[in-house]
Amino acid sequence: MAKSILCIPGNWTDFEDFRKSLIVTTDADYLILGKILIDGKRQRHYTIDFCERDERMRASFAIAGKVTMVTEDFLNEIDRHNFVIYISAESGSLEEAGYIAQAANAILKAGGTGIKIESAGKAFEKDSWVDLIENFEPHRLYEMFVLDSIMDKDGTVYSCGMHNLGLKDTIVSGEEFQDAVDLIKIFGYYQIIDNPVILNNQTFQKDSVSPVFRITNDPKPFYEGHETFGNPFGMWRLTRCTLTY
Repeated sequence: MAKSILCIPGNWTDFEDFRKSLIVTTDADYLILGKILIDGKRQRHYTIDFCERDERMRASFAIAGKVTMVTEDFLNEIDRHNFVIYISAESGSLEEAGYIAQAANAILKAGGTGIKIESAGKAFEKDSWVDLIENFEPHRLYEMFVLDSIMDKDGTVYSCGMHNLGLKDTIVSGEEFQDAVDLIKIFGYYQIIDNPVILNNQTFQKDSVSPVFRITNDPKPFYEGHETFGNPFGMWRLTRCTLTY
């Protein structure tokens, strides 16, 4: 089973301040019982850890926020945090990813400053995440939970975070960086929107005039030693091919 972990710094004075704020801002839809965050409306629960200030938080948000273009003002605000909340749960499906995204949004509205998807390495400013939730469509889960521009030393590009959605990550070699990122992104959206049954050795095209890519299982453990990023569902490799008729 896949596990999603989200990090939310904030300026609460203590745990009780956070607990009361969460009750007030959600009209008691979310409650805290020990180390459990309870979503009463959706009948879900999450493990929650309330941690002391972390001096590394600004730097980690700066790295994870490059793709989402977080601002210096936001990073300075992160640096002023008093506490850090980690929310985690077994996920591995679009439905469960949507639920934990809503739970994170509740924490943001209760005083969180920003959010980092620990299980993908991607950070968002508070307003950006709230906007994604308020204008939610299923395909937005890709934007929330997946980083699709990681490049290896040999130029191979791959995604991280698809396990949050219950899907395999994607790896592409031998293509220009931006072309590879675009391919990975479109392939990811295709899986979320169309919900296809994908089999080994099938082919995929971005559109009717784009190159054809063969889809194969890739056993390479890209996240070996980094369990937070590990994808128990595996990876798809997309390789450019020439079709013969």
